[in-house]
Amino acid sequence: MAEEFNVSRTPVREAIRKLATTRLVTDQGRRGAVVTHLTVSGLLDAFLVVSELEGIAARLAARRMTPAERSDTEAANLRCQQAAQDGDIAAFNIANMAFHDQIIAGCHNTLLQDQLTTSRVITFPYRHYVTQFPGYMLKSVGEHAAVLDAICASDSASAGRLMCDHVNLQGEQIVDVVHLLEQQSQTGSQP
Repeated sequence: MAEEFNVSRTPVREAIRKLATTRLVTDQGRRGAVVTHLTVSGLLDAFLVVSELEGIAARLAARRMTPAERSDTEAANLRCQQAAQDGDIAAFNIANMAFHDQIIAGCHNTLLQDQLTTSRVITFPYRHYVTQFPGYMLKSVGEHAAVLDAICASDSASAGRLMCDHVNLQGEQIVDVVHLLEQQSQTGSQP
């Protein structure tokens, strides 16, 4: 890889080390690194971890988020709502990520933010597939509104529980996503 990209081996090794920390690759020492085969069970485990971490972020955001941050989070959910009403999956995915990012930023805990950044790398490629299911986007907007209401009411326990349930539901739906992806790979179609 170093030769192919005309760089020294050190940055390549460092990049592989970083990918290994996110479990996207498995470092096999002198034999190199291979892309990690992610099982359904492993993906469900990843969603469970992310849901718990985002729940913690929402709990902290309920106590720490500034009024301006709350306003920005509400604006992101309004963009989600508009995209859902328009049936615009791409716009929804962007606004949805912004909504979650706002809450993570609003927790004001850099260690938690770093852990979420690392953990979400595994789930990110799969999260957008659930938006293809009928009614999912509008349901998600409603769940966002409930989380945001709890945050604005400084109800940290409810905010955490609602966010955890919201993200974990995506993980539970991942089985349907995996089946959809398997069907698409068999037919050669794209999502």
